[in-house]
Amino acid sequence: MIPYFLAIAGGVLTALAHPKVSWSYLAFFSLVPVLEAVRLRPQKAFLFSFLAGFSYFLFLLYWLVPVMVHFGGLPLPAAVGVLGLLAAYLALFWALPVKIFVFTGRLKGDLFSAFFFAALFTSFEFIRARVPYAFPWGLLGASQYQELFLIQIADFGGVFAVSFLLALVNYALFSFMNTRKKSFLVLCFLALLGAYLYGAARLETQFNGPAQRVGLVQGNVPQDLKWDRAFLQETIAKYQNLSREAISCGAEVVIWPETAFPLYLSEKNKWLERLLSWQRQLAKPLIFGAPYYELKGQRFRVYNSLFLVQDGKIVGRYDKQRLVPFGEFVPFEKTLPWLRTLAVASGEYAPGPRSLPLKLTLHQVFGPLICFESVFPDLARQRVRDGATVLLVATNDAWFDATAGPYQHFAQAVFRAIETRRYVIRVANTGISGLIDPYGRVTKQTPLEKEAAPCVTAKHLAYFSWYTRYGDLFSLGCLGLTLAVFVSAIFRRGRL
Repeated sequence: MIPYFLAIAGGVLTALAHPKVSWSYLAFFSLVPVLEAVRLRPQKAFLFSFLAGFSYFLFLLYWLVPVMVHFGGLPLPAAVGVLGLLAAYLALFWALPVKIFVFTGRLKGDLFSAFFFAALFTSFEFIRARVPYAFPWGLLGASQYQELFLIQIADFGGVFAVSFLLALVNYALFSFMNTRKKSFLVLCFLALLGAYLYGAARLETQFNGPAQRVGLVQGNVPQDLKWDRAFLQETIAKYQNLSREAISCGAEVVIWPETAFPLYLSEKNKWLERLLSWQRQLAKPLIFGAPYYELKGQRFRVYNSLFLVQDGKIVGRYDKQRLVPFGEFVPFEKTLPWLRTLAVASGEYAPGPRSLPLKLTLHQVFGPLICFESVFPDLARQRVRDGATVLLVATNDAWFDATAGPYQHFAQAVFRAIETRRYVIRVANTGISGLIDPYGRVTKQTPLEKEAAPCVTAKHLAYFSWYTRYGDLFSLGCLGLTLAVFVSAIFRRGRL
């Protein structure tokens, strides 16, 4: 029974390293119990690592259950079952690398095995972020979002570089416990020292650009009332009043969250015309979120969109490209229509065809990421390559109440700031809204479930980080090493 206990303990400890608990130090050794379980019973490597991953994602994503019950209409047992299916799928990205690790015969006390394990674990996190219907939530490196010195390495390898470091330290500690070789402690020390020295140097780097005062409007409209037409006028008036409050504090541009305007808009809409007229009187640029529909051929297509309004006219629109499976669309619904019963509250959005940023001026360009999109490093990178001088995360986390969900989501934006060396403006319906600087420092953070209209100062930057220029070369290198060792092991076994 001991290996089973170790596997479950490793998964739970890793979950506790993430928000809302945020005991980030646990991530430096939370994989050690899993590796020990595998060492004790290597023939059950897949089972134990799957059990660890299942426990991890079950605890990490517990907040999805009340969402499915409250808004999806699922009975509690069914909601728990759906979470279990998701956790089982995600657990494969823990089980497969560990199984491959044992298959290659690297479960032994040498330094190369430590680097190979880290590369293997990182490769599967990278794959999880790139497969169809990807769900890169809860990457190991994301647990360190508050450790500024440590996570600066994300500007060349993304959050995956931080995951690599943590996996390396975990395996080195595991090997030291079993071999007592001091070389593994030296490896831990040198790896962490190198990361911290790099971080210290990067934190001294100056990023300069024109500053702009931005008003973040957090309306705090409950999800139960958001789409109720009886509260439409009240909702719009609330956002307008908070916008004036932000402008009174010096805001040069005002931003509302995802779907803040709770109507499906088309090119001709009386409510939209009223909003445009109001913005003209406001005399400040406005970015707001709303669903948008248009006729494509013989059918309507609905987009989750952000609009840029200047001088009473819509001058820019961004349509969300990465949609939430079972939240904004149902995968394989045409082939398996019964899947709709698992997502009765799911929308029927279409992925947006356009990725161009929202341009105020030539040197003031907002790179939009709507809600779920902020967990994808490659999307933020693409926005900057398209010309974004500031990243804008517009979201509605009201679904999650005051659970760990909003905190975990907010933590993702810290890495998008470091990876691209851009200020990240985050505006959310019920929170958390705020500003993150290019070093990953949270300079403004609003409380959850409170109205707020803070005015923050962001600098528009033109600097290109290594990650922005070259993308996922680090992760691809890990993947290359993984494939090389795996193929070598296959040929070696074939000759035996």
